[in-house]
Amino acid sequence: MSMNDSIQPTSSVYSPFPLLSRLSLMMFLQYFVQGAYLPIASVYVQDALGFTSMQVGIFSSALAVGPFLAPFVIGQIVDRMFATERVMAFCHLAGGLLMLAIYTQAQVWPVILLGTAYSILYVPTMMLSNSLAFQHLKNSDMEFPWVRLFGTLGYIIPAYVIEFWWLRGLQGESLDRARAFAFALSGIVGVLMAIYCLTLPRTPAQQREDRKYAPGVVISMLRSRHFFVLILVSFFIAMAHQFVVVWYSPFVRAILDTGDWGAYEQSISSVGQICELGVLAVLGLLIKRLGFKWTMLLGITAYLLRCLLFSLVFGLDLPFAGKLALAAAGQALHGFCFGCFLAVAYMYVDRIAPRDVRGSMQTLYGTFVIALGFFAGGMVSGQIGEWFTSGAGEAIRRDWTSIWLSCAGLCAACLVVFAAYFPKKLPETSET
Repeated sequence: MSMNDSIQPTSSVYSPFPLLSRLSLMMFLQYFVQGAYLPIASVYVQDALGFTSMQVGIFSSALAVGPFLAPFVIGQIVDRMFATERVMAFCHLAGGLLMLAIYTQAQVWPVILLGTAYSILYVPTMMLSNSLAFQHLKNSDMEFPWVRLFGTLGYIIPAYVIEFWWLRGLQGESLDRARAFAFALSGIVGVLMAIYCLTLPRTPAQQREDRKYAPGVVISMLRSRHFFVLILVSFFIAMAHQFVVVWYSPFVRAILDTGDWGAYEQSISSVGQICELGVLAVLGLLIKRLGFKWTMLLGITAYLLRCLLFSLVFGLDLPFAGKLALAAAGQALHGFCFGCFLAVAYMYVDRIAPRDVRGSMQTLYGTFVIALGFFAGGMVSGQIGEWFTSGAGEAIRRDWTSIWLSCAGLCAACLVVFAAYFPKKLPETSET
């Protein structure tokens, strides 16, 4: 059946409330695990462990290096051998224990190696949770954004638990060391998530002798212009996304130091996720009105504007309140960045994927977005940070304007390519 880029609901039937509740709690715990540590990982390893700019970038890349083989291993296992919820349970249990191990370490390379091992286990569960939800929702175009909204809520909550309880009133070296609690909290919740995964709806591997070899089918789709352009632009957008992950908390720390404020990096970062809640709440209607292409173009534009706003914080002669407000405004655009590009892209992949290889389609797309793009983004952002950093220790100085303009240039190129080459009409789908 041929479909144009204006979405029509796949079904007039909606999923029962108990199922939506179970999937929403899955998303909440899935992203609570990440939200506990990711917003302050860079500032923690920089200030508490003494990582250089390049080592910060390498550590960030380590957190994305895991699923290089995901479409050929994890996706294939889910499509062929084991139930999705059981694979997720194993990954979260082992990943939670590794995160607790990171909490105990203070040396550069043990932290990086443990982070690499953790990413091998955690990152594929992000795609698997999406895949599991898509398989059980009866009207995914309208229901998935609401289910995924609870993942964003789970990402937000740890900021306030950690900063307004554990880190409250701390300054200086005591604050730097105390941030390690974020990794312990992530590990504990990861173990709880593993237990909860065993209660999720049964999502078994499909047993059909006539099934095609899943990775081969997925790779063959790269010959299609729409899928190739999506993969190419997603790779570079993922680099830009990781650029922000690497440098946003040190960037905000530099702003807060000008006002002599304590630990508020996570709560300021959460402004982006709070705005993301609003975007996800209306995302189904937005796609229906604008279509896939224009919704994703809106997301790419938000990435570009966010970096430009960040570049003005120290580029203009602003008072402390002005710097903080500009940084928060730029971070608020994260809702459009994630919701309108990354979340919609996952929905697009699910829409065009043949039914029997959707697990592999999600994990292959996730590999380019989560693994290759994030890995490259960590390395490139670390190197750019080195170029625009001078001094050492307490005398370290960074040219934040040049750092953010470098990322803005990458986003601008993505915007031009996607606008010019991504088609407006959806391809024909196959339900084999």
